[in-house]
Amino acid sequence: MKKEEVFATGFLPNKQEKLFSYDQYFELFIKLYKNNLLPNNILLSGQSGLGKSTFAYHFINSILSNKEDYSYDFMNFTINPLNRSFRLINKQYHPNFYLIENFADKQFISIKQIKDMINYLNKTSYEKKIKFILIDNAEYLNLHSVNALLKIIEEPNLNTFVIIIHNSSIKLVETLKSRCIEFKIFFSNQERQKILENLLIYYDLKIDTNLLEKIKSFYDSPGITLNLVKLINEAAIDVSNPNLINVISNLMEFILRNKNNTNLNLLQNTIELFFFQELKKINNKSKISLNYSKVLESLNSFRKYNIDMNNTFYEIKENIIHG
Repeated sequence: MKKEEVFATGFLPNKQEKLFSYDQYFELFIKLYKNNLLPNNILLSGQSGLGKSTFAYHFINSILSNKEDYSYDFMNFTINPLNRSFRLINKQYHPNFYLIENFADKQFISIKQIKDMINYLNKTSYEKKIKFILIDNAEYLNLHSVNALLKIIEEPNLNTFVIIIHNSSIKLVETLKSRCIEFKIFFSNQERQKILENLLIYYDLKIDTNLLEKIKSFYDSPGITLNLVKLINEAAIDVSNPNLINVISNLMEFILRNKNNTNLNLLQNTIELFFFQELKKINNKSKISLNYSKVLESLNSFRKYNIDMNNTFYEIKENIIHG
């Protein structure tokens, strides 16, 4: 994937052609699959931003593209962009793959999404081909959607595999968790740093070393750090003077022209980093905490009541610069 494509689509897991540092997990899953020991209900849990969803897409592709031209490259953990299954999954047209995820404008994964998936399985139940159901961000399943999902989980079809991705910082409904075989994804600090380093090189993303160190000191998630660096690159921010106030101000100007929830979340990540740095160097911690609370209140009010973004950003700047 070229740098321009990253700016256009972001780091969507289904678009990632290269997988880093999942060698052991990948080899384990392939071994289980080849020996008919792969559980039908799999829970992949771990810290947000480790690449769990990307790993799931790569594993699924390695199975579905097995007899295709441009099949999965096991040596380099790479998907050829001409890979048929890769293209069909990205268009959500693959007959043996079904995706459930939370939509940006919805609070939960709805019961309708689960029922649509059940209908898909019922219509294709006569087929003997391997099918994969991928449920991303399972923490957004509510009690009603979980109860509907349990009907499939408790009576699995032997040729259907359900892979559930869970951000472990948010609790998952226990009845669902207890009916899956859980694989906990964990990387040491050194391994996470290596993943980030490889990703920055692979996508040719540049950033001031001092600013990168500040981000890494606060966020140990390769995914969050990578997306922040991508946004800074995309906004063409001059980071020759890596002052966080300057970065935040420039991000605000960019977001006013490119409004979306992802950019707003990344702005909040940068603001959190700013206050974290301030707390480390200023004695008056109560004042910093108060200013941070005011900024969070402004952001939450904007999200909840759709307040004018210009006014929201003005209030935030005032609290950051003059607070």
